[in-house]
Amino acid sequence: MHFSIQLSKSHRYLLYLVWLILCLTGVYFAYSQDWQQQFPSDFSTASLKIHGISAALMSVLIGSLLSVHIRLSLRIKRNLITGLAILSMMGLLMFSGTALYYSPEDWHENVKWLHIWVGLIAILLLPLHILFGYLSRSRLKSKKLKHALSHDEPN
Repeated sequence: MHFSIQLSKSHRYLLYLVWLILCLTGVYFAYSQDWQQQFPSDFSTASLKIHGISAALMSVLIGSLLSVHIRLSLRIKRNLITGLAILSMMGLLMFSGTALYYSPEDWHENVKWLHIWVGLIAILLLPLHILFGYLSRSRLKSKKLKHALSHDEPN
């Protein structure tokens, strides 16, 4: 049986959609409430709720990556730096997001800024992970093609 590290189109697009919603709602909320310090509106409250729901869904999607995508990538040591960085950041975001609700009040300010900054870095890191994965897949394909062509040539 052959397994591919590459995600199916539907899995990949669902992951990208949830990621996009998570990023947009998180950046909007942080910008409006933490940088601009606007009075909370119905829209900012709704964006925070959507952010929380999409974060829960992202947790499920990350879990779905563990069984094949992450396990096989670790085994063949492909795209490890950005992959492990993203996975670590997702863990930090899950921890800090939970801590925003359940930690002692005196932790709140530090946890909030940790969550915001790790989230902003993660927004940049996922496209890098995708790009490096694409480039390494392209290099692997060209290597296989060169190897196949060199074995087809007569001596």
